[in-house]
Amino acid sequence: MKSQKINIQNKIIRRCFLFILIILFVSVPKQPVSAEEVVVVVNHKNPVQSLTPREVSDMFLARRRTFPSGQPVLVLEHERNSRTREIFFYLLNKMTLRQVNAYWARLQFSGEVQPPQSFPDSRSVLEMVRRNSHAIGYINKDSVDDSVKIVLQLKN
Repeated sequence: MKSQKINIQNKIIRRCFLFILIILFVSVPKQPVSAEEVVVVVNHKNPVQSLTPREVSDMFLARRRTFPSGQPVLVLEHERNSRTREIFFYLLNKMTLRQVNAYWARLQFSGEVQPPQSFPDSRSVLEMVRRNSHAIGYINKDSVDDSVKIVLQLKN
C-alpha cells in the first residue's frame, strides 16, 4: 500500500517536472523571422530628436508618462496580436507577444494603468502621430513620410 502511494507520487512529480519543462521551452523568446524594420516616430513639431531604447521601452510599458522634456506622452500601439507589434517588442525588449500581453493583463488586473490606444496598422498610427504633437508610435519603416520624425530605429 505504501509503495503504491510512493509510485503514484513519483508519477505526479515526473509529470509536473515534464509540464514545467514544456512551459519553459514554449515561453523562450523566439526571434521573429521577418527582417522587417520598425521605427519609433513622433510628430514633426515635437522637440525630441532621439530616444534611447530604454526610454521608448518605459513609455510603451507605462513606466514613463512623459518625454525627457517633461511634455506628456500619448502612446499609440498596434493591435494586440499584430505582426508589427510582435516585431517591435521583440527588437526592443526581446519580449514575445505572450509576455507583453501577460504584462498588460497584470497591470490591468492591478488597476494601475490601462494599455495604450491601439490601431489596426502603421498607416493609422502614422495619422494619429501627425495629428497630435504629444503622440509617439511605432510603424513599419516603409510607412514613414515627412509629417513625422524618427526618434529610434529597430532592426534585426
